[in-house]
Amino acid sequence: MKDYIEHLDSILSATGEKLLLDAGKVSHQEAIDKVTVEYRKYQVQTLSPVEEAYLETIKETEKAVKKLARQNGKG
Repeated sequence: MKDYIEHLDSILSATGEKLLLDAGKVSHQEAIDKVTVEYRKYQVQTLSPVEEAYLETIKETEKAVKKLARQNGKG
């Protein structure tokens, strides 16, 4: 396992990545809190598959209504 860690460290160093040499200074709970906040920000900016399907259905319905209106001479 030590060989694997050394090999991984050398790969990360070669790509310019910083290595975490100790346990860090952030508690587990602080990390969870940060991730929760960031994920909520992401969720606000990203549509769920259900929301995407809903918007696509609205677009298709609008196209169908416009097509029918043109066919009936009202568009």
